[in-house]
Amino acid sequence: MWSRPKLLRSLILSCKDKESLAKIHALVILTGLHRNSNALLIKAYARIADTLSARHMFDKMPQRGVDVWNAMIIAYSREQNHDEVVSLHRQMIVEGVKPDSSSFTIALKACASLLDLRTGEEIWFRAIEFGYEYDAFVGSSVLNLYAKCGRIDEAASVFYKMPRRDLVCWTSMVTGYIRSGRSLEAVDTYRRMQKEGVEADGVVMLGLVQACASLEDSKLGFSIHGYLIRRDHPMDVVLQTSLVDMYAKTGKLEFACRLFRKMVYKNVVSWDALISGYAQNGFPVNALEMLVEMQSCGFEPDLMSLMSALLACSQVGFLKLGKSIHGYVARRLDFDQVSGTAVIDMYSKCGCLSYARALFDRTKTKDLIIWNAMIASYGIHGQGKEALSLFLKMTESLKPDHATFASLLSACSHSGLVKEGRYWFHLMQSEFKILPGEKHYLCMVDLLARAGQVEEAYQLMGSMSTEPGLPIWVALLAGCYNHGKLLIGEIAAKKIIELNPNDLGVYALISNFCAKERKWNEVAGLKVIMKQTGIKKIPGYSAVEVNGNFHSFLMEDNNHHQYKAIVQFLEKLDHEMRIMEYLPDIELLWYDLEAT
Repeated sequence: MWSRPKLLRSLILSCKDKESLAKIHALVILTGLHRNSNALLIKAYARIADTLSARHMFDKMPQRGVDVWNAMIIAYSREQNHDEVVSLHRQMIVEGVKPDSSSFTIALKACASLLDLRTGEEIWFRAIEFGYEYDAFVGSSVLNLYAKCGRIDEAASVFYKMPRRDLVCWTSMVTGYIRSGRSLEAVDTYRRMQKEGVEADGVVMLGLVQACASLEDSKLGFSIHGYLIRRDHPMDVVLQTSLVDMYAKTGKLEFACRLFRKMVYKNVVSWDALISGYAQNGFPVNALEMLVEMQSCGFEPDLMSLMSALLACSQVGFLKLGKSIHGYVARRLDFDQVSGTAVIDMYSKCGCLSYARALFDRTKTKDLIIWNAMIASYGIHGQGKEALSLFLKMTESLKPDHATFASLLSACSHSGLVKEGRYWFHLMQSEFKILPGEKHYLCMVDLLARAGQVEEAYQLMGSMSTEPGLPIWVALLAGCYNHGKLLIGEIAAKKIIELNPNDLGVYALISNFCAKERKWNEVAGLKVIMKQTGIKKIPGYSAVEVNGNFHSFLMEDNNHHQYKAIVQFLEKLDHEMRIMEYLPDIELLWYDLEAT
């Protein structure tokens, strides 16, 4: 037969509502068993979400042991009242009650939720003083605190000192590395986890998919997707959307689309992932078609999908739709600096620089990104002096960053402002203490090479702390080709071939350069390389929007319904240009004749 305390305990644990528990509470008081049942009653009140009664009872207790304090702290933790958890933990210390593992664990968990690293470290150091440094639960909580607060190195230090690392600890490390932008280390941590025989859960797998997207590693992404399929892992909308996003960001749009179409349930984020993937990979028409389909399926576009659509409009010059999206964002969503920057970029790339500037001037609060976008817009249109003027105005209130100088130097390059480019490239380092990166060197080499200062551009490349990348060598070779600098051009051509580009346009540039030197054997050799490696040119096209309709033109394409009229008009222009004594560059024509 049960003893009275055991029976009472069973009754308290079985209570499901406030009324029943109040009756049991009264019985406890009448029988005089309340001293041994206080912590249990507080837990019971907390379990039925009556924290007020639990606290009322807690405050009236003359003596409170660690079990009672923990019961009250857990009650607040369950209702996500993290500030009160931390406050009670501090009060507990002040009153001289020695915390145990649960006390420290829950307090650290509250600090992690609040992202309060300072208080969390105070609690952690106190836990060490009380001998809980190697406690599995306390260690797991402080590990989670450091990871969530972006202090992943401190998290790793705790992690590798832990005598036992469970799935929660491994998950904290993997997600912590991803949150800190260190995706490669997240993958390495997962591999160590596998070696120790710990089975990954959905959170880890989701993090790994996100890491693959960040690293643009489709091979690893395929491997993880295959693992999920083989293990028959539950595929919810979050995980499936992350896979779509991963495939899109790694350029595997066919797989992204196929997986998207198989999804039983889709949300707005799922549509965003595919629309963004199409826009970012240079398939603007597909992106815009997906936006229309998204709306036809009953989904309202959010800011992410609309920003991708604006990018697509800027790629094809679809001004009318771009204006419509601008209006939609202004009417229905918060028109902030992010959306403002995207709209400015769209107007600029669609040829409406005046619209871009008008929107820029109307923006009350301008951050560095929107200034950079407007400076870059002037650069795209070859208005380097206007870009410089805007840059000087910006420096009156904001300090430029590396992206600002990249935009400014690019504007100088497109406008042929060699003197100004040299001046600001020097000042960027001496006055603003910004070390030049790959983009800055690319802009300067392009600027100098375009102006015929190929020797200076080559010397500048020699001052780089890292090996110049392929775009820099291509910019140098283009300058050599245009200005007949054959000696340096040969060096650039050889270096480009060493770097083994997969772009047919680059091979064409090298081939034309060799043809200019009449090195037909090299030209033939390049054609053999292109044939052996299977490099094929993705056909480029011109695009224009007329009266809301999108028209694209491929070379030798005669399928357009106004093809004959267009050809007649081009012939008329050609005739007028010849009358004005315009002579086209026939050098490549000679190359084609001689090569045959």
